[in-house]
Amino acid sequence: MDLILASVLNKDENVAPLDALYLALIGIAVVFVVLIVLMLVIWLMGKIFDSSAKLREKHPELNQKLQNAKAKIMFWKKEQAQAEPAQEVANGTCGELKLINVEERDAAMIMAIVADNLGTPLNELRFISIKKVEDEK
Repeated sequence: MDLILASVLNKDENVAPLDALYLALIGIAVVFVVLIVLMLVIWLMGKIFDSSAKLREKHPELNQKLQNAKAKIMFWKKEQAQAEPAQEVANGTCGELKLINVEERDAAMIMAIVADNLGTPLNELRFISIKKVEDEK
Protein backbone atom coordinates (compact mmCIF):
# COMPACT_ATOMS: atom_id res chain seq x y z
CA MET A 1 0.00 0.00 0.00
CA ASP A 2 2.83 2.39 0.82
CA LEU A 3 4.41 1.66 -2.54
CA ILE A 4 1.23 2.58 -4.36
CA LEU A 5 0.83 5.92 -2.62
CA ALA A 6 4.54 6.69 -2.92
CA SER A 7 4.48 6.06 -6.67
CA VAL A 8 1.44 8.31 -7.06
CA LEU A 9 3.09 11.10 -5.12
CA ASN A 10 6.31 10.78 -7.08
CA LYS A 11 5.52 12.39 -10.45
CA ASP A 12 8.79 11.26 -12.04
CA GLU A 13 7.88 7.56 -12.01
CA ASN A 14 5.13 5.88 -14.01
CA VAL A 15 2.37 4.09 -12.14
CA ALA A 16 2.16 0.38 -12.87
CA PRO A 17 -1.18 -0.80 -14.29
CA LEU A 18 -1.78 -3.06 -11.29
CA ASP A 19 -1.10 -0.17 -8.92
CA ALA A 20 -3.51 2.04 -10.89
CA LEU A 21 -6.16 -0.67 -10.56
CA TYR A 22 -5.58 -0.83 -6.79
CA LEU A 23 -5.92 2.94 -6.55
CA ALA A 24 -9.15 2.91 -8.54
CA LEU A 25 -10.60 0.18 -6.33
CA ILE A 26 -9.60 2.08 -3.20
CA GLY A 27 -11.25 5.23 -4.57
CA ILE A 28 -14.46 3.38 -5.40
CA ALA A 29 -14.47 1.74 -1.96
CA VAL A 30 -14.06 5.12 -0.25
CA VAL A 31 -16.98 6.56 -2.22
CA PHE A 32 -19.25 3.66 -1.30
CA VAL A 33 -18.25 3.79 2.36
CA VAL A 34 -19.04 7.51 2.50
CA LEU A 35 -22.40 6.93 0.79
CA ILE A 36 -23.27 4.18 3.28
CA VAL A 37 -22.31 6.42 6.20
CA LEU A 38 -24.49 9.23 4.82
CA MET A 39 -27.37 6.81 4.36
CA LEU A 40 -27.03 5.63 7.98
CA VAL A 41 -26.89 9.22 9.27
CA ILE A 42 -30.08 10.13 7.39
CA TRP A 43 -31.80 6.96 8.57
CA LEU A 44 -30.77 7.68 12.17
CA MET A 45 -32.05 11.27 11.92
CA GLY A 46 -35.40 9.96 10.67
CA LYS A 47 -35.65 7.50 13.56
CA ILE A 48 -34.82 10.25 16.06
CA PHE A 49 -37.47 12.54 14.55
CA ASP A 50 -40.08 9.77 14.53
CA SER A 51 -39.50 8.99 18.20
CA SER A 52 -39.32 12.59 19.42
CA ALA A 53 -42.71 14.11 20.21
CA LYS A 54 -41.03 17.37 21.21
CA LEU A 55 -39.55 17.82 17.73
CA ARG A 56 -42.89 17.03 16.10
CA GLU A 57 -44.61 19.69 18.20
CA LYS A 58 -41.93 22.24 17.41
CA HIS A 59 -41.98 21.59 13.63
CA PRO A 60 -45.49 20.49 12.57
CA GLU A 61 -44.77 21.26 8.90
CA LEU A 62 -41.99 18.64 8.90
CA ASN A 63 -44.34 16.11 10.44
CA GLN A 64 -46.87 16.78 7.65
CA LYS A 65 -44.17 16.36 4.99
CA LEU A 66 -43.09 13.10 6.63
CA GLN A 67 -46.66 11.80 6.62
CA ASN A 68 -47.04 12.74 2.94
CA ALA A 69 -43.80 10.95 2.06
CA LYS A 70 -44.90 7.85 3.95
CA ALA A 71 -48.26 7.90 2.16
CA LYS A 72 -46.52 8.06 -1.21
CA ILE A 73 -44.27 5.13 -0.31
CA MET A 74 -47.20 3.07 0.90
CA PHE A 75 -49.08 3.82 -2.31
CA TRP A 76 -46.50 1.91 -4.31
CA LYS A 77 -46.42 -1.16 -2.09
CA LYS A 78 -48.66 -3.80 -3.61
CA GLU A 79 -49.55 -5.46 -0.30
CA GLN A 80 -50.76 -2.19 1.17
CA ALA A 81 -52.71 -1.28 -1.98
CA GLN A 82 -54.51 -4.63 -1.98
CA ALA A 83 -55.36 -4.44 1.72
CA GLU A 84 -56.90 -0.95 1.56
CA PRO A 85 -60.08 -0.04 -0.32
CA ALA A 86 -59.73 2.19 -3.37
CA GLN A 87 -59.28 5.87 -2.53
CA GLU A 88 -61.71 8.38 -3.94
CA VAL A 89 -60.56 10.91 -6.48
CA ALA A 90 -59.74 14.31 -5.02
CA ASN A 91 -62.04 17.28 -5.58
CA GLY A 92 -61.37 19.01 -8.87
CA THR A 93 -59.89 15.96 -10.59
CA CYS A 94 -61.59 13.59 -12.96
CA GLY A 95 -59.01 10.87 -13.54
CA GLU A 96 -57.70 9.98 -16.99
CA LEU A 97 -59.08 11.40 -20.24
CA LYS A 98 -58.29 10.03 -23.70
CA LEU A 99 -58.32 12.53 -26.54
CA ILE A 100 -58.74 10.99 -29.99
CA ASN A 101 -58.06 13.41 -32.88
CA VAL A 102 -59.04 16.34 -30.62
CA GLU A 103 -56.86 19.19 -29.37
CA GLU A 104 -56.81 19.95 -25.64
CA ARG A 105 -58.35 23.38 -26.21
CA ASP A 106 -61.32 21.87 -28.07
CA ALA A 107 -61.78 19.16 -25.43
CA ALA A 108 -61.82 21.77 -22.66
CA MET A 109 -64.45 23.74 -24.57
CA ILE A 110 -66.62 20.63 -25.02
CA MET A 111 -66.36 19.73 -21.35
CA ALA A 112 -67.31 23.29 -20.33
CA ILE A 113 -70.32 23.28 -22.66
CA VAL A 114 -71.55 19.92 -21.36
CA ALA A 115 -71.15 21.03 -17.75
CA ASP A 116 -73.02 24.26 -18.47
CA ASN A 117 -75.89 22.49 -20.26
CA LEU A 118 -76.26 19.97 -17.43
CA GLY A 119 -75.97 22.66 -14.76
CA THR A 120 -73.38 20.53 -12.98
CA PRO A 121 -69.95 21.67 -11.79
CA LEU A 122 -67.15 20.38 -14.02
CA ASN A 123 -65.38 18.60 -11.17
CA GLU A 124 -68.48 16.43 -10.62
CA LEU A 125 -68.46 15.12 -14.20
CA ARG A 126 -66.24 12.30 -15.39
CA PHE A 127 -65.15 12.26 -19.01
CA ILE A 128 -63.56 9.02 -20.20
CA SER A 129 -62.71 9.97 -23.77
CA ILE A 130 -63.47 12.61 -26.36
CA LYS A 131 -63.30 11.57 -30.01
CA LYS A 132 -63.60 13.73 -33.10
CA VAL A 133 -66.15 12.33 -35.56
CA GLU A 134 -65.60 13.30 -39.19
CA ASP A 135 -68.56 14.20 -41.42
CA GLU A 136 -69.15 11.73 -44.25
CA LYS A 137 -70.11 13.66 -47.37
